[in-house]
Amino acid sequence: MLKEKDTIVAIATPSGYGAIAVIRMSGKNSIKIINNIFVSISLKKKLSENSINLGFIKIKKKIIDKVLILVFKKPKSYTGEDVVEISCHGSMYIQNKILSIIIDQGARLANPGEFTFRAFINGKIDLCQAESILDLVNSETLFSHELAINQMRGNISNIIKNLRKKIIDLLSLIELELDFSEENLFVLNKREFQKILDNIIKKINDLIKSFKIGNALKNGILVSIIGCTNVGKSTLFNKILKDERSIVSNIAGTTRNYIEENLIINGIKFRFIDTAGINNKTKDYIEKLGIKKTYKNIKKSDLILYVFDCLNEEILMKNLKSLQEKYPKKKIFILINKYDLIKKKINLRNYQDKDIFHISAKYGYGIKNLLDEITFFSKKITSLKENSIIITQTRHYENLKKAIFYLYKVKEDLEKSISPEFLYISLQTALECLGQIIGEVTNEDILSNIFSKFCIGK
Repeated sequence: MLKEKDTIVAIATPSGYGAIAVIRMSGKNSIKIINNIFVSISLKKKLSENSINLGFIKIKKKIIDKVLILVFKKPKSYTGEDVVEISCHGSMYIQNKILSIIIDQGARLANPGEFTFRAFINGKIDLCQAESILDLVNSETLFSHELAINQMRGNISNIIKNLRKKIIDLLSLIELELDFSEENLFVLNKREFQKILDNIIKKINDLIKSFKIGNALKNGILVSIIGCTNVGKSTLFNKILKDERSIVSNIAGTTRNYIEENLIINGIKFRFIDTAGINNKTKDYIEKLGIKKTYKNIKKSDLILYVFDCLNEEILMKNLKSLQEKYPKKKIFILINKYDLIKKKINLRNYQDKDIFHISAKYGYGIKNLLDEITFFSKKITSLKENSIIITQTRHYENLKKAIFYLYKVKEDLEKSISPEFLYISLQTALECLGQIIGEVTNEDILSNIFSKFCIGK
């Protein structure tokens, strides 16, 4: 895609039958090709730029379809090139016929994401905004939609550009210091330098901290349902999803592997995981692998639903103590299940009452209250201040962490009065890390990886 500048074409609407379909074309020959196969209903010989035209697609005097043609003359188009969009009827035959006619006229099929790639190459958007377009297409909730819109508008890009400008200012100060060092003139004001550096570090740290919220809002809050065998985890999982997703039986170790399903509650996406029952005494190799995956899921979870059998209070108390010691920072809801079999509440010492739920997964008792509390908890961990800038891309997060590493190195070397040349190298590396986020600094592998995730036609 980096080398090819020919005219590309693709069907932009999903495969299947519908009222209309959209075929997109971009490149220097787009307008020429459409003029060869389109006859305006007003009998205009050529289509005017930046216009909407009604007429017919014809080949060898045979009408293929009555269509609407949108013409965008460069640079006033999505890709920055001449762009033509054909709105035709949704018949698969019509779509494929028009596509083949355009290819016969000299265009070629577009690669995934090639339209957006050309928009990036031609300076219509930066790399950060290009990724936001993919997020917007894939958005499932109000929150993920708003994050994508803000990123597409350039909110994150503007912050990164501003941070890069400040680093460039610091690099300029060091260059002045190096230029005048032989004349024993000291132009580098350490206090002012430190002030600017601290400001940059603070803003990058704020962006790094926002990634946890951004990841939860975009990909979903991870909720793992854990507990010993036969306590009702799979029954609870099915009850929450309102679907018989997991196999339920009274045989210990029925769930050998974890099962994950998405659920949107009050506009927030959750990823519920039904895990293998924790049975440290098992000798079954497959069951052991499932338990190993359970512990992995616990580590990456935002919330843990620990299910206990209310009929065995002794095991409950023993496991609860072990759980608190092993995961002191994890948010854990204690679910005392099978409450339909016993009518007394179990009081757990040294544990917050608001995090204890007496439920019956089989009959649905207490499930609504549990989901309300899960939603309330999610709003706390995803609460945003007004005009907050949130990082959602792992690629951005990793580059920000690299940048902050080198900026802290600059701060440390400055305090040790290390030679300015070394400060310059670390600052330059941090600048490149930030540049990779918006595409100021990039390589072909990164670009190919990003744009290959797009659908054809976007």
